[in-house]
Amino acid sequence: MSSQSARAGEAPSATPGGTFPFALRSAHAEPELVSVRHRVAPGETVYRIAKTYGLTVEELKDANGIKDVRTLSVGQELTIPGVERSVPVDAPEALAAEADPEPVRTSRDAPPRRGGPVVARREEPPRRPASRPGAARPRLATQGMIDWPLKGVLYGRFGKKGREPHDGIDLAAPSGTPVKTAQEGTVLYAGEQRGYGNIVIVEHSNRLITLYAHNRDLRVRTGQKVRREQVIATVGESGKTSGPHLHFEVRLDGKPVDPLDYLGPMPST
Repeated sequence: MSSQSARAGEAPSATPGGTFPFALRSAHAEPELVSVRHRVAPGETVYRIAKTYGLTVEELKDANGIKDVRTLSVGQELTIPGVERSVPVDAPEALAAEADPEPVRTSRDAPPRRGGPVVARREEPPRRPASRPGAARPRLATQGMIDWPLKGVLYGRFGKKGREPHDGIDLAAPSGTPVKTAQEGTVLYAGEQRGYGNIVIVEHSNRLITLYAHNRDLRVRTGQKVRREQVIATVGESGKTSGPHLHFEVRLDGKPVDPLDYLGPMPST
C-alpha cells in the first residue's frame, strides 16, 4: 500500500521500522465518556434500570460486564454510560405492561442499601446514549465485511465533533474487556502513540486497515500475523480519554471511513 500524504491536522506516525502508510492526527479528539454510577436498590432489576435510563438490557450488561442478570445484587454499583445524572428507577407497576424477566438477587451477604439514586426528582428524562448501530441507516454492500472488535455501548460516532474531526467510533466497555481483530491480517504497529495511548493497527488484504486505541494492555507485536477474532488487547484508559472504552477506526487506502459502513449488526452474544 502506498503512503498517503498528510492532511491538515495530521502528521506521519513513527514506527520502529519507519512510518505508517497513513497519517494519524496529532490532536486526537475524543468525545467525553459521560456516565453516572447507579447503586442497585431492593426490587430493582437489570430490566427496570435499563428501561429507566433509556438503554437496552444488552447495553447495560455490556457496559458492566454482566453475563447473567440473576447475579445482580442489592448495593452493587453499575455504570450507566451516556447519562449525565442519576434518576430514581421506575416502580414495578410503571413497567407492568412489559415483562420483567429477572428479580434482583437479595442474599444475606448483600450490602445494605445506603440510599437511593442521587437525584430524587425527574423533571427531565436522562440524556440517552448515542443511538444503537443500524438505526435508520440504509443497508450498504460493504456492511458485514468486518467483525465488531467487542460488544459495547456505541457512544461516539464517526464524523465532526464540533470543529474537530472524529476518525472512528467509540465503544464503552468495562476495563479489561477483550478486544478482537475485525479480520485476519498483519499487525502494522503495536505500541504507544500520543493521544491514542496503547494502540494496535492491523492491515488487511482488502485495502482496509483497522485501528484499536486506548487499550490497557496489548497481546500482539508489530509484524505479527493475526487471525479473525483473535484477542489483540484489552479495554483501558490509556492516552487522552475520559473513561474505559475502545476507539475503533477503519481506513480504506489510508483514508478514514465510517466503521458502521463496514460492520454488520452488533453481536447479541
